[in-house]
Amino acid sequence: MLIVYLEKLSAFAKKHADARKSLATWQDVTEKTVWKNKQDVLDDFPNAKMIKNNRARFEIKQNTYRLIVFINYDAGSVVVRFVGTHNEYDNINPETI
Repeated sequence: MLIVYLEKLSAFAKKHADARKSLATWQDVTEKTVWKNKQDVLDDFPNAKMIKNNRARFEIKQNTYRLIVFINYDAGSVVVRFVGTHNEYDNINPETI
């Protein structure tokens, strides 16, 4: 999958060094795969939560952080919409961000 706004992950990893390894693993797996549907996402990331509007939430660093992406299955792309702490996550709407 092509990851759009990858710089958001890089910037977050600079501020939160403890998230670097988990983000790198997520990126590596995601770039090497092609998701055709929600089940493909869950096959790669069983702890992911599928959200309305083609969004998915991923647990980063044993659920210390959360990553929200928009998945365009037809285009083979993933758009990073949010990466942050639980407190930051509580202040957004994951279905519309």
